[in-house]
Parts: sequence; C-alpha cells; structure tokens
Amino acid sequence: MKRKWLDNGATFLEIVIALAILALIAGPFMSAFVFSERGTVEAGEVLDATFVAQKRLEQLQSLDFRAAVDAGNRVREPFNELFAEVTAVPYHPVNTLFFNLVVQDTPGRNLYITTPTGGEVRSINTMTRNETITLNLTTTGYTVTVPGSTPLSGTLTTGSALILFNAARYTGTHNITLAVTLSTGRALEAHVYDTHSNFSRIIVSGATSVRRFIGFTNRSFSMLRARVSVFEFLADTVPKAVKESILELSN
Repeated sequence: MKRKWLDNGATFLEIVIALAILALIAGPFMSAFVFSERGTVEAGEVLDATFVAQKRLEQLQSLDFRAAVDAGNRVREPFNELFAEVTAVPYHPVNTLFFNLVVQDTPGRNLYITTPTGGEVRSINTMTRNETITLNLTTTGYTVTVPGSTPLSGTLTTGSALILFNAARYTGTHNITLAVTLSTGRALEAHVYDTHSNFSRIIVSGATSVRRFIGFTNRSFSMLRARVSVFEFLADTVPKAVKESILELSN
C-alpha cells in the first residue's frame, strides 16, 4: 500500500508553491485591509478638521462685525491642535463689489470702512471734527482714504460697485462726508441708512446714485462671508476641511 503524502512530508518546493498560492489568495485581502485602514484614518482626520472648522466659525459668530473682519486675516494659526485660516469678506446678496462704511457712537470705534477684498479696514476711533472719507474708483480698482490713515488700495472686477453707509446709531455733532471720484465706465450706488436726527450730517457726493433710508433705526448689523480652512500641518497646501457661512453680526 502506498503511503499518504502527509506521511512522507512536504518537499521544499511544495512548501514554496503552497506559500505562493497562499500569497496570491491573501494578497488582495491584505491590500484591501490596508486601504480600509488608511481610509478609516483619513475619514477620522477629516471629521476632526470639520469639527475644528465649525468651532472656529462659532467663535466668529460671537464677535461683532469689525472684530470678525480683523480675524479674517488669512493667517494660518494654531487652533485645537490643528491650523485654522480665516477669510472674512463683507457680504451683500446682490453685489460683490461691496464697501461697508459704519458710523456709530461706539467709544473707540466711531467710524470704519471695509473693502470688497476682505480683511482690510480703515478707521477713525474717536471723531473730534468734521471728517471726509474719499473713495476713488478706477476702471481696475479703488483707493480709500480716511484721515489719519494710509490710503488703502486694491483691484476690482468690472461692474457697478455698491457702498452701504450705516449711520443709524450715530448721534454725534460732526459731519461725515463720503466724497466719491469715478473713472469713465465705473459706477457706484450708495445706500445711506440714517435717522431723521443725523440726516443733515451724512453727506455723499460724486456717487452715480444715492438711496437714503431715512428713519431706518434698526440697521445695527452688517453681513460677512466667512470661510474657515483647517490644515493638519502649517506647511500643508490642501486643507483637511473647509466650512463657509454668511454671518449677520452687530456693528
């Protein structure tokens, strides 16, 4: 009677062939396991980054408009063991070429103007006299000049621009003039929110058109488009998560 194969044992060649067959069978399963593990880790990192982005947005929501604009400085900063970068741009639902000019009684923050490029502000902390803010719109850009500050310049796409002049909470005695200069082909519409008491102190010259909302006393907010990008490492070029929201913030 012939002895069984197991009784004789396996030759080295047979072991090698068996291992090769096992590798062919197990290889795809091992690869799938590795990729699955990597996917799980990646999903966890994205979830953590999304949570951080949401927390940073919630922090912005708790600020006033001016502070949120200042926070939108596009600087990557440590936040919850990751790195968050904030962009904050004044928002208008119709016009993206949008300037926001706020005049108010708030101590230390009587006047400020923001530009469409975001993160750029010029201000007068305490008004002690009549003030004139100049806005020069060319075919390719703008220059804003506020007394006591260096001029602020930037580029603009073509189209009609909009400035919202919010003076609903201004009860001071000084006049504020917005003097506009327009190049050929450029237009600017000014929306002025004021009360009956400060109507004569809010002056706009040179704009293509001026709409006054007299007696509009509840324009105490401005809108902001905030974008938070979260990175795992400071030098990363691609964010792990991005959250964007339109915020309505007090002035």
